[in-house]
Amino acid sequence: MAITHFIPTIWSAQMQMQYWERTVFAPLVNRDYEGDLTSGNKIKISGVVVPAIKDYKANNRTTSADDITDTEVEVPVDQEKNFDFYVDDIDKAQAAGTMDGYSTAASLGLAEDADKYIAGRLVAGSTPIGVTDAPLDGDDAFDIIADLQLAMNKAKVPTAGRILAINSVFQRSLVGASSKLTEVDTSGDPEGLREGTVGRLLGFRIISTENMPVTARAQAVAFNKDACAYVSQIQKVEGMRAQNKFADRLRGLHVYGSKIIRPEAAASYTASA
Repeated sequence: MAITHFIPTIWSAQMQMQYWERTVFAPLVNRDYEGDLTSGNKIKISGVVVPAIKDYKANNRTTSADDITDTEVEVPVDQEKNFDFYVDDIDKAQAAGTMDGYSTAASLGLAEDADKYIAGRLVAGSTPIGVTDAPLDGDDAFDIIADLQLAMNKAKVPTAGRILAINSVFQRSLVGASSKLTEVDTSGDPEGLREGTVGRLLGFRIISTENMPVTARAQAVAFNKDACAYVSQIQKVEGMRAQNKFADRLRGLHVYGSKIIRPEAAASYTASA
């Protein structure tokens, strides 16, 4: 049976929507630099060095110009991940409107893969705080978050839009400090993330996820949206007839890249045991 009813553009758009509904980190980092992507491209981000502020009055109300140089950060789009599987009678399934299960399964896999990658970039590019002792209770967890807040404050990271991502081990300790948390109805989260929000504490919106680099020990990373850039595109989705079995074949390609572009805007904690 040939895949006569497969419509790649419609199926691909459906998968893109489901992909973003299931990501945690991707909606929370900077995606302003996305454009037309192909694997191997580099997104170049220019920055400007803050100019010196001079005392005009003390300098006899005269001034001279300084040379200003810009900075440049490259975000490599070097990740290529794909799905490729067989499905019996795929054209009949799509015609009957039952492709949701396949697109959901594929988008879940892509979402988890990308989230783990972004989380790894955030932790690797962040500044670790000095504390590595494991939190024993809610008060310990609270103190760690306070240290992360201090690191962000010293780096002059804007208070608006601060995020703290934690794993379940850290969350378990934080439960003891639940009275200090401002609970958030995740279904009504104004920032769009439907799941994962634990609450708000010390100016952080706290997100719990198992896509952190470390899951067996307590780990947390604090960041502002502008700390990390992420560019992504589901480039291809196509269906074809299997050559060596009575089935249809469905495959797709996701290319993406992520990099810390403002290291000062991210701080992390990882328990040593």
